[in-house]
Amino acid sequence: MPGCVLRVSGGDFQPHTFLKDSGFVPCNVFRKGERKAKDRDWDSSGFTVVVSEASGGDFAQQIRDAAEFLRKHKEELARLMTCAGLEDARLDFGVRRKDGFLQSSYLPPGLLRLAGELGIGVEISIYDEDG
Repeated sequence: MPGCVLRVSGGDFQPHTFLKDSGFVPCNVFRKGERKAKDRDWDSSGFTVVVSEASGGDFAQQIRDAAEFLRKHKEELARLMTCAGLEDARLDFGVRRKDGFLQSSYLPPGLLRLAGELGIGVEISIYDEDG
């Protein structure tokens, strides 16, 4: 997964209700009970919005894009966070697995402050080069 996305969900969250009055363009909308994979269903409803299209090898650009996204959409994100049924909101950074003994990814305080003020969590998903 390249880039960074905002993923929001909740067991009783109604994503279409929020999205009908929003400027956000989701890349994925899912509903509780719908098929997620061959043998799994979604256990919550929500949506995903692309925050950064930077590659999984350009974490620094993903960070810059995410900080800009949070600043630019602060009011809309604050409105989202008050939606009934919303239980989880997170930035998910997709990074490429590195060879070697250690892999670490630094999250600057400015990004964490912006996300934290809005109640948005941060996740780093590590993918194989070909995945």
